[in-house]
Amino acid sequence: MKNFFKKYIYKSLFTFFFFFLLSLFFSINKILIPFIVSLFFFLTNSKIQKILTINLIVFIGLIKSFSLFLNMNNTLSKVIYEKHFLYGVRNLDNFYIKDKGDLTSFINVQTVPQNEKIKIKTDRFGFRNEQYNESFDYILVGDSFLHQVRLNQNELINYQLKKNNINSYNASLSVYDISHYFEIIKFFKEKKKFTNKFIMFIYPPNDFISYSKPKKNYHKLMNSNSFYYFLEARKFLNMHSIIKYLRLSLKEKPKNLSSKVKSYLVKKNEMFFYNDYLNSDEKKIFFNREFSNYYKKYLPDLVVIIPSKFDVYCHFILDAECKINDYYKKIISNDLFKNLQIIDATPFLIEKASEELQKNNFLYSLDDTHLNSLGSAYLSKLLVEKLKVEKILN
Repeated sequence: MKNFFKKYIYKSLFTFFFFFLLSLFFSINKILIPFIVSLFFFLTNSKIQKILTINLIVFIGLIKSFSLFLNMNNTLSKVIYEKHFLYGVRNLDNFYIKDKGDLTSFINVQTVPQNEKIKIKTDRFGFRNEQYNESFDYILVGDSFLHQVRLNQNELINYQLKKNNINSYNASLSVYDISHYFEIIKFFKEKKKFTNKFIMFIYPPNDFISYSKPKKNYHKLMNSNSFYYFLEARKFLNMHSIIKYLRLSLKEKPKNLSSKVKSYLVKKNEMFFYNDYLNSDEKKIFFNREFSNYYKKYLPDLVVIIPSKFDVYCHFILDAECKINDYYKKIISNDLFKNLQIIDATPFLIEKASEELQKNNFLYSLDDTHLNSLGSAYLSKLLVEKLKVEKILN
């Protein structure tokens, strides 16, 4: 009986190890697949288990060695654990190569290799702050416009606000949408008992979609060190990302990628825009009853609308048609948001873009959809004006 129990424990541990190795090749969202395979693995005899495990270890070693010769220098991939499971890599404190603008891959021009480096620091939750504590007056929730992996740490909006004595915490991550924003508010309200103000930043070209199923408890594991150790081990071996990179490299690239972008001259500078974002006036936002009922307890105290690059610069392009993008009305037409305070940053940024054009400066990078350091500084200036001068949340 004792030997049987010992054998059972050994087999269970061996199966868990096999499960971990196999799970490296799957997204966290598909972790059930290696789990089911591991159950069958548990039922096989020890000899087959050893052969399968040794082969898997050798294969992982070969893939990892081969990856050292691949050009996988994408900064965003270094700061999130996985694109389809959006937890930020925690406790970073290093310099990383600044990514090219997100439109450069669609432009048929030769680009100079990017050598500029930016400082990126993350806290114990994987967000871009010095640290987390309970003293913050505001938690900022948003996507890549606040996460900003093309900006230095001190250029981020939370650091700009600190210069004006506004103590804020940046809980934003690239690829987030409104359902993630609500989950962040839920996490801090329930787990951390954060009772101060939440400011939600909405970028209509990405965030204006139909929301149905809530992402229930998406961030529930952010307090779990053991889960983060699992993520960090996955990130170190990086099998899922390497296999995905190899698969995409072998796949035939779509032709006519340039059709995805359009360029205009803005004060003799060629500025690029996503075609999809030229028609963001057609975007709609909708929350069904289940979504609204689930998140009505986790509403932000303030919503800030960030306009698209075209919303701002179409006013300075001779042959462009500026469309009316009534983002504010579209948001408050939903019961979930109808009683919230909302700031539309569009008029303010258009005004500042006009002023800066006189000095040949831009608020958005020419080859990127995001605000640059100057644009981010102006967005923080607008918040300072609203929070400190007009005191809209007091």
